[in-house]
Amino acid sequence: MSLSRARNEDTFWRSDSLAQISGPVEPALLEETFSEKFSAICNAFPDRIAIKTPNSQLSYKGLDEQSEALATGLLTLKIKTGDRVVISLGNGIPYAVVSYACFKIGAIAVPLNPAYTPDQVISALNHISASCLFLSTDITLPYKPPTSTALLLESLLGSTRELNSCPLPVNSLRHVFLIKNSINQVEKPIFKSTIDYDQLISDNHGRQLPNQGHLRNSDIATIQFTSGTTSAPKAACLSHKSILNNGFLVGRGMDLTERDIVCCPPPLYHCFGLVLGLLAVMTHGACIILPSEAFDARAVLRSIENDRPTALYGVPTMFLAELELLSQGLFYLYPPHVHSLTKRFYRFITKKDFSHLRTGIIGGSPIPSSLRLTLHEKLNLSDLASCYGLTETSPIVCMTTSSDTLEQKLNTVGGMLPHTFAKIVSRDDPTRTLRYGEKGELLISGYCVMAGYWQDESRTSEAMNEENCPGEKKERKIWFRTGDEALIQPDGYIRITGRIKDIIIRGGENIYPPEIENVLLQHPLILNASIVGLPDVIYGEVVAAFIIVKGDGNEEHGAAAGSLSKDSVRGWVQARLSKMLVPKHIFWVLQMPLTASGKIEKYKLKDFGVQWLREKETGYVGLET
Repeated sequence: MSLSRARNEDTFWRSDSLAQISGPVEPALLEETFSEKFSAICNAFPDRIAIKTPNSQLSYKGLDEQSEALATGLLTLKIKTGDRVVISLGNGIPYAVVSYACFKIGAIAVPLNPAYTPDQVISALNHISASCLFLSTDITLPYKPPTSTALLLESLLGSTRELNSCPLPVNSLRHVFLIKNSINQVEKPIFKSTIDYDQLISDNHGRQLPNQGHLRNSDIATIQFTSGTTSAPKAACLSHKSILNNGFLVGRGMDLTERDIVCCPPPLYHCFGLVLGLLAVMTHGACIILPSEAFDARAVLRSIENDRPTALYGVPTMFLAELELLSQGLFYLYPPHVHSLTKRFYRFITKKDFSHLRTGIIGGSPIPSSLRLTLHEKLNLSDLASCYGLTETSPIVCMTTSSDTLEQKLNTVGGMLPHTFAKIVSRDDPTRTLRYGEKGELLISGYCVMAGYWQDESRTSEAMNEENCPGEKKERKIWFRTGDEALIQPDGYIRITGRIKDIIIRGGENIYPPEIENVLLQHPLILNASIVGLPDVIYGEVVAAFIIVKGDGNEEHGAAAGSLSKDSVRGWVQARLSKMLVPKHIFWVLQMPLTASGKIEKYKLKDFGVQWLREKETGYVGLET
């Protein structure tokens, strides 16, 4: 029975008074280990393509064989259950192989953002006492040319250029494995200090992996460094049971089958790519497409045309970039960084046939209703699922489905997934549950909640509340504090009203940035917008808008954008919202500061605005219009 059908039968429970709700109790949670589930899928669909990139592909049988060989190789190198294996790679087949190899032997996979500086990498490795590191010869970041990882390796290995020689920046690190992805294949001397990834798989191909009967699905499968919009990322510990079931239930909510092809631009080092990408696809025997190592809107559109996927994933900023390219009409489908003289050998995209797309996932940040409508209209994503969750909740706790009403799809993040619980509590007192329709902090409980932050009891206790459950068993329920303000509607659907820390308090009135951002994004000349609060001597805080103007190649748009002024923007907002929501300050920007997962770093925008106000007081005028 699909998730949408289960909801229609009202299998969830909710109180008639207090704002607390639980998802359906069916289907039962998967109790298998990763290896057991993956083995069953590989036996059912051995020859079906499991994963595909622009240059290669691997069947389920091939993915099983490669991950088995790598797992065997890791065991021979004394990597054991519970050891932390860091993966700092772009999207590609090796990412899946390494992750699955770790899951098979109970090693803890620790995805790391390839954009981390050497100091950040060293800090992360030391925090989790990493045993080994998987690294590529080049790293690719969005819209940037590849850069060598030689500098990072030199920082890790020091002047001795070898591990196991003290002192080193990361004393726990025993092995560095290297994936060769350089276009020019220049062999740097420092690379000789690493273990060749391909050779390790080749050396262990066909060898039988020793029985791993000691593994339990309650074991920690991955440590995810949170990609929050503030500094000091936390290391969330997620179990096999939590991520395997979350992937399965999200895929079920999308009605995925083995016939589906999912285009997944979000990074695999984030929960979005790992759980909703790799695991949701794997648990249903479907195929995942990784269009590029790092996000590139052009590569996504190229994959949509060539691979004809049935599902498309992304955060709002990714979808906006893809729509911006589409609005230009004809454009080259050449890969990034191709020399201008060779571009003529690449063909134009001459048609816009998206009839094969039916579903997908959008999430990671507030979703403007105008964007959902545009994606339906332009990309045929009528069944696009809005999802809500956090790294600490494995990640998804609620989502919309194909059977939901238009109002539910546009204005909520859906209903609860099975075996997941939510309640709304007072922002000042997390022990006081509010009533339906009242805004407060959203708390989450269930199988999906993390075990805690790695070796960080203080921040774990701040984020988790324990509650005594009624009954003879004297059970205790753990609630995770999301930091998001939300309300539960009478139909059981959740409406996110904003991040508590992002709410603007103007003269005692609460202002919710997503409400203003949604209106701005409906403007035909505005590509993206972000709202923050800036200090004000009269009101305490006032609204500030950071705006990216469309640059879609259309001459009429370009001419019109030149006349886009603060008055016209304010007039646009005032015609649709109350006066207090009209931005006092407006800044034109070329791009937004983003986290690794594509979320706008509002604190950086706020810091810029505060600095601008200070400079204005001293007589310097910055970028505000």
